[in-house]
Amino acid sequence: MAQDDYHHGNLRQALLDAGEKLLETEGVAGLSMRALARATGVSHAAPYRHFADKADLLAALAARGFARLAETLVAVAAAHGHDPQREYLVACRRYMELGMDAPAMYRLMFGQQQPGVGDQPELAQAGQAAYEALLGAMARGRAAGTLGEVDDEAKATAVWSMVHGVTELAISGRLEPCAGDRLEILALGEQMCSLLLSGLAARERAT
Repeated sequence: MAQDDYHHGNLRQALLDAGEKLLETEGVAGLSMRALARATGVSHAAPYRHFADKADLLAALAARGFARLAETLVAVAAAHGHDPQREYLVACRRYMELGMDAPAMYRLMFGQQQPGVGDQPELAQAGQAAYEALLGAMARGRAAGTLGEVDDEAKATAVWSMVHGVTELAISGRLEPCAGDRLEILALGEQMCSLLLSGLAARERAT
């Protein structure tokens, strides 16, 4: 893309688009400000007008990942909020799909320990928005009687921990029974989400 294409203020967006592609193909180690400038077709100095350094860029990319997760959960709620059990299962599947479709982004969001990456307000706000979307699903499930009366934050932590673990195992190639088959992995994840849902319902019946 020619440098003249950025005269209308869309360079930051283009840098993030290119950064996301580089992240998936080259990893965090291969994502540099110079590589980003080359991929975007701008001068080496241009990215620094939008990102102070690599840590700032990585934080913006991670924030984009969390924003995408939040948007996904909100869309699932809009489509299935009338049926909290269905919303819960679809949300779990969409979460796994996001991680499997962009494993480097997923690991940046949750696992990459880069100096300064966790300090940016944009990243904290995006992460909180994703968490609040999950809390909303838990609250709807509680109101409908499908997720029990357990504290919403406790349920959200349990669900997030479980689906996060399955996703991480999937992108690491460690779900041996599935042999790397995407559909089998998603089916296994849904089964585990269902088991957790059954456990929450059983706990409610026992109290």
